[in-house]
Amino acid sequence: MNNTLYIVWNQNNELGISIIDEQHRGIVATINAFYYFINRGNGLNALRPTLNMLSQYTSIHFRTEETLMKETGYKGIEEHILLHEKLKQNTIEIAREATTYKEPEIALKFLKSWWLGHINGKDKLYAPHLKKTLGIQ
Repeated sequence: MNNTLYIVWNQNNELGISIIDEQHRGIVATINAFYYFINRGNGLNALRPTLNMLSQYTSIHFRTEETLMKETGYKGIEEHILLHEKLKQNTIEIAREATTYKEPEIALKFLKSWWLGHINGKDKLYAPHLKKTLGIQ
C-alpha cells in the first residue's frame, strides 16, 4: 500500500499568516485524500465529492483572503479576485474533462499545479503587505 502524499506541505508553502496557512493546508490535505483514492483505483468515485468539497472550501478561503485584502487596503486586490474567478472556472472545465474521459488524474495534476503555483506565486505577492499591515512578524 502506497502511503506517499501527493503534495508534501513544508515551510516554503507558508505565508506566515495563520488563518491563510491553515486553510491552504486544508486544501492540500483534500488533494492528498483524492490522490489516496486514485491510488486505490477509486479516483473516479472520489472525483465529484472531492471537487465539490474543494469548491465549498475554496469559496470560504477566497472570501478570507479577499476580506483581509480589503481590510488592509491591498492595491492588487482586483487582480487577485480575478485569479480566484479563473480558478473556479478552470476547476469546472477540468472536472468536466476528467469525468468525460474517466481520468481523475487530469483533475489531480491540475489541482497540484494550480494550488502550489497559486500559493507559492500569487499569494506570496500579497503576504508582505498583509503581514506588515496586520503587524505580523
